[in-house]
Parts: sequence; structure tokens; C-alpha cells
Amino acid sequence: MAWLFFGALAGTLYGTRQALIGLTVFTVGFAILNSPMVRIGALSGLSSTLVSRRLFGKAGGMLIAVLVGATTIYYAVFESSVVAVGLHEYWGGDLRLWSLVVVLAMLPLMMGGVLTWMHKLNGILLPVYIVGMVAAVILAAKNGNPTEFLDFPGVVPPEARGIPGWLAIVLLYLGVSLNMVSTLDFARFSRLEDIGYHQRITFGWVFAIVVFLVTGTAGMFLAQMAFPGSVPTEAGVVVGLIGTLGFAGLVLIVATQIRINTLNFYMSSMNAQRLIYQLSGRRVSRKPLVVASAVIVFVFMLTDVFSYMEKALQWQSIFFAGWVAIVLTHVLIAGSRALMGDVPGMVPSLRPATVVWVISAAVGINLLESPTLWATGSNIAPIITILVAVVGYAPFVVRSRSDAGAASTAQQTVGAADD
Repeated sequence: MAWLFFGALAGTLYGTRQALIGLTVFTVGFAILNSPMVRIGALSGLSSTLVSRRLFGKAGGMLIAVLVGATTIYYAVFESSVVAVGLHEYWGGDLRLWSLVVVLAMLPLMMGGVLTWMHKLNGILLPVYIVGMVAAVILAAKNGNPTEFLDFPGVVPPEARGIPGWLAIVLLYLGVSLNMVSTLDFARFSRLEDIGYHQRITFGWVFAIVVFLVTGTAGMFLAQMAFPGSVPTEAGVVVGLIGTLGFAGLVLIVATQIRINTLNFYMSSMNAQRLIYQLSGRRVSRKPLVVASAVIVFVFMLTDVFSYMEKALQWQSIFFAGWVAIVLTHVLIAGSRALMGDVPGMVPSLRPATVVWVISAAVGINLLESPTLWATGSNIAPIITILVAVVGYAPFVVRSRSDAGAASTAQQTVGAADD
């Protein structure tokens, strides 16, 4: 549902053609940039936290755990709210009660044997999603006016756009850099002979096309057929689906959101585990952390979370963009094998990458929050963050590689002299 909403929002704000261009550009970029993450995870077996510890020091390892944990909590709030709104829309009642029902229903799905059963059920839910979305698009086309779909100009007039519409959409989707971080956390479980498959399918072209391009296009189509000319809301997409499909729409919403929420709760509790271990050296069971995540999610659902969640996600996307830029710069210059092997026992608290990461994020956030000082800079804050991260970190990794090469040459010279 999040990707349906993103697509609906992009198309409504900047027009269908600009949205399709932006979605295509982002899809291609994501597939290319995510490929090294698959290789690093599969070859090293390291999680995003351990890669961060190696590259950014102890502070970096803790910071990425906090960011991933907090962001997946936000996504859990979004997905859970979508289900609660769907149940409320179809059956009525108190939305707060439905929020409690949704959160309580998630708990057994994240515990023990039920989770194993859920993994098997997930194999059925993908066809349910595909059939449901095709049916929704067909019915929306019958009820709406699809002939004007491609010509919709967007509600933001050209003179009010500080940057081209397609670029604004790319930056909107850049906030999902979390997916590149989490790729490490799952690719590390793959077999070495499956790396190519995962780079193309699981985390690559097929994944990006289906999730971003196809689902986003479906979202903008549904929004324009159901609410032509209106800026969609999170609840509006849900109402539109139920209005189009009825009870089948509710089933589609519940099935897909439960599926993705298992990932949200898993990632939030897993990163809380990592953070506690790094701070105290103690390993805590994941089950109480799942319960704690559920309590936090429910509390956020009782507030007007969407009023500030967007700003929080913008800030976090700045941090994730800088992290990805530094990791890929390191791999491009030093090679992916520089991140392989065992994590050293003595890890410094800070490394040069940490300083560059924080500075790049500070620059990006400052630009984001200062539209009156530099409107264009505020609009392209994530791009400037990436540039600062790459330009700031590249000299350090080049020097590190040169020092390593000089040390290797000296060692070979000493060895030849001994012979």
C-alpha cells in the first residue's frame, strides 16, 4: 500500500508523464546501485550493522541500527494504520479500537511456530496481490475516464516547481534508501551460487520494476480514476480500493499489509537487539522486543502520525542516502573485498567515514529545513547530501588504499631480501 500511495502522490502532484519518467529513472538507478549490496552481503555474511562498524566505527554501527529500527517502526505504523482504516471503512466503529485489534493480531504472527506458518502463507499472498491489483485497475478503468490518464498535468503548476517534476519524483523515492540497507541484512543469508539470481530478481531489476514502476503506475491510475484532480491521502487510497473492490479490496489490504508488517516488526526488533548488544554486551530475546515495538506502534497510531512522519522520514532518508553513498564509494575505489573477512575485535569509536557521514547529513538536513534561503537547494537536499558524502569520503579511501598498497610492496621487498 505504501508504494501505491507513493505512485498516486507522484502522479497527482506532477502529472502522469513526469511521474512515469521519474519512476523509470529511479527504478533503473535502484537496480544498479542495489546490486553491490547483494554481493557484499552474500560474500561477507555481514549485516548492515557490522558493515557500518567496520566502515564507520562503533558509533556508526549503533547509528545505523537506530535509524533502521526507527524507520521500520514508522513503516509499521503506516501499514498498521492502513489496515485499521480499511476495517473502519468497511465495518465502522471506533478507529482506535481497530488500531488495537490490528496491533494485537500482529503479535502471534511474530512468535515461534506461527511465524513459520506465516512464511509459508506468504507464498500464497503474492498471487492474491497480483490478482487483486489487476481487478482493481480493470474496475477503476470502467468507473473512471482512462482516456485522459496520460494527459493529466498534475496539481502543482509548472511555475511553482523549483525542479523538473520527474526529478522531484526521483527524490521522493530516494527516501527508500532503507531498502538498500536492508538488502545487506537479507542477502547475507543467500548461497554464493545464487548471487546472480538475487542481483537480478530478489533485490534487482524484477523487484524494482514490480515494486516501484508497476505498483506506482497502478497507484496513480487508481487515484486518478477514483479522485481525479485531488491530492491523495493515505486513507484515501484505502477508501478507493474498498470502494472499487468491496470486501475483496479489504481482503487485499489485510493480506498484503500483514505480509509486509512481519518484515517491519522483524527489522525493528532485530535492530533493537543489535543496539542493546553493542551498548551493554548482553543478548536480549527478540520476543519482548517485538512486544515493545507493538506498544510503540500502537501509541503512534493514536496520534496524527502522518503530520510528522513525513518529516521524520525525510530526515532519515538524508542519513540513508549518505550511508549508501559512502559504502558504494568505498566499494568502487577499494573493491568489495575490502569489506570482507572477520570484523576486527578492536573497532575505533569513530572513523573518517563517520565524520563525513554526519557532516553530509547535517548539510542535507540544513538545506531541507531552509527553503527560504535557497529553494533549489532545499528541493535537491538528498542529491547534495550524496555529493558531499562522495567528495568528502573519496580522498580518505584513496589514501587508505595507497597506504595498503605501499605496505604490501614493503612486505614483499622484505620477503625477497630474506630469501
